Amino acid sequence: MAQPLDKLRPARRQTLSDQVFDTLSEMLLSGALRPRDRLSLRDLAERLEVSMMPVREAVSRLAASGALEVSPKRAVMVPLMTAAEFADLTMVRMLNEGQAARLAAERGAKTDIAAVIALSERFDAVLDRAYGSAAAVAANKDLHFALYRAAGSAALMEVITMLWLKAGPIINFDIGVEAGVPREEEMQRSRGHHSRAHHRMLCDALTARDGDAAAHAVAEDIRTASELIRAHGGMDTDDNIRRIIP
Repeated sequence: MAQPLDKLRPARRQTLSDQVFDTLSEMLLSGALRPRDRLSLRDLAERLEVSMMPVREAVSRLAASGALEVSPKRAVMVPLMTAAEFADLTMVRMLNEGQAARLAAERGAKTDIAAVIALSERFDAVLDRAYGSAAAVAANKDLHFALYRAAGSAALMEVITMLWLKAGPIINFDIGVEAGVPREEEMQRSRGHHSRAHHRMLCDALTARDGDAAAHAVAEDIRTASELIRAHGGMDTDDNIRRIIP
């Protein structure tokens, strides 16, 4: 009778396809790619100094998850999203990311919680000196993912990452977006202002080990951001479907 170990294959190092997948994923998560952005497979291959095959494989994986869209002519684009689709995605994010915050507060290591608090302070500092910048987007993502890792659930982390791959190009677009109003009023209305407040609520909840409060803070952060995006985002009606776009 064969033993379970007999079926194991030698461990493989990360493939070129995996490396391209990770690179594209980070671009989606960080908002470096936005809705309607188009990608050339050939340009990607040349910039990453790989052949076309690993690029095609990575793009196919992301397209299967809905993070990228491939046209019949093999053009690759960051997909648009209807208002209803965005609302549905927001609801699922609130449930999953709120639960991750709850777990982080209840069982996260002290060092992990300290790291989240430090990243929240860094986010505030970045907004003060670089309002509406790519650095602010990166600081926000780093804070959230440090929180979700602190939950200690690999399965939940995988789900959240897939949700961010879809939402990243939109949710990261409006941090510090100019509202066309006086600076003081803009700071009060902006996503950045509300994110600061919800991050402070989150840090207080983590310090108090209050899972319910931590879940509420993250869910409200997501909900408020969604409302601001839907209120101020541009809309495309070329095909009579209202779509959220930058």
